[in-house]
Amino acid sequence: MKFIFTLLAFLPLSQLMAEQLTVADDCQQWTTVRQQGAEQTTLYWLQGFVAAYNEYEYTGRNPQGVLRSSDPKVITQWLDGYCKNNPKSNPQKAVESLIEEKKPIQKACPVKRSSGRPCIPSQEEDTSE
Repeated sequence: MKFIFTLLAFLPLSQLMAEQLTVADDCQQWTTVRQQGAEQTTLYWLQGFVAAYNEYEYTGRNPQGVLRSSDPKVITQWLDGYCKNNPKSNPQKAVESLIEEKKPIQKACPVKRSSGRPCIPSQEEDTSE
């Protein structure tokens, strides 16, 4: 235990302090961090957002999830294009848009018939009078 405290005493203060990480708040800031090559923190946040969606909401069959890829370049390139076309938007709206664009289409009604089979919307009887 004394060894650890002795070791910490010789480390420079800058190594003991955690580096402050900033996630881009909007597309303009995303463009700036991309130009500086400092987009990694925002990219981690976006990947976490997609991972949470894949874990709790994704109903598709692709093992890679909604984006069908685990390559960070896929998200980075898509966000570059999104921010170019929507400069007043932000990364959260962008990734929500990407998920909406890529998620599988739900073909059956969420409500089941009494037989236990999913309903087919065009064949459902209209019971409202």
